[in-house]
Amino acid sequence: MSRGYRVLLEFRMLTIKILQAALILTLLPLSAVADPPQPSKWRLTFSDDFNGPTLDATKWMDTYFWGGRTNTANNELQYYVDNAFEFQNGILSIRADKKVMNGYNYTSGLISSYGRFSQTYGYFEIKAKVPKGRGLWPAFWLLPDSKTWPPEVDILELLGQEPQKIYMTNHYSEYGVTKSSQGTYTGQDFSCGFHVFGLQWTPDSLTYYVDGQVRYQTKTGIPQKSMYMLINLAVGGNWPGSPDETTLFPSYYSIDYVRVYARRR
Repeated sequence: MSRGYRVLLEFRMLTIKILQAALILTLLPLSAVADPPQPSKWRLTFSDDFNGPTLDATKWMDTYFWGGRTNTANNELQYYVDNAFEFQNGILSIRADKKVMNGYNYTSGLISSYGRFSQTYGYFEIKAKVPKGRGLWPAFWLLPDSKTWPPEVDILELLGQEPQKIYMTNHYSEYGVTKSSQGTYTGQDFSCGFHVFGLQWTPDSLTYYVDGQVRYQTKTGIPQKSMYMLINLAVGGNWPGSPDETTLFPSYYSIDYVRVYARRR
């Protein structure tokens, strides 16, 4: 074997090893690469454990500025009412009912931190138990203080007919065209108990967590403006479709806590 051929063969073998290592890293689940930020490295900027008998008005309002008590943009079927909230043992439960109100066939609830709290970048987290049933659409999401759309960051969305599948989405504008980056994670039936859903937002990435494990990351269209939080239980609409005879009412979206952190400097 000539020296030149031996060098070429060694180079090819090294290249193969590098490609194999890259393939292994590519195939690793995101959960094996990163963990959620530790509170010791972050400063708590917002917290609600829902220990009171009512909503804390210094932290939440029960409507949001776009539709007030409706969301016609998605053809949703619920009317948001201010008595859709129940508090027990530190748990806020948003109740969806089959009741006629102002021309809508269902009632439900929405809370937002608009005008109370907003933040640019950080770690946003909710511990929640989602409802199960066709046409139910629980969400935890962010909108900008500037009252413009997009951006919109959906930390948690789930369709009640698919209670094992989490949707994580970033809506953004690029050269005047609205685009979306979306990841999904299919796991256990999330309606069977409480789970933790988080988002780490930096100037160049959005990293989504489910029960402490990274399940999606995007680096496109990252928002650069202050955003506030919304938590709601929608009923029906273009995406989930309408409830049917299998959907139980009342249904509940239960929240144990909401916490937001900013990175310590």
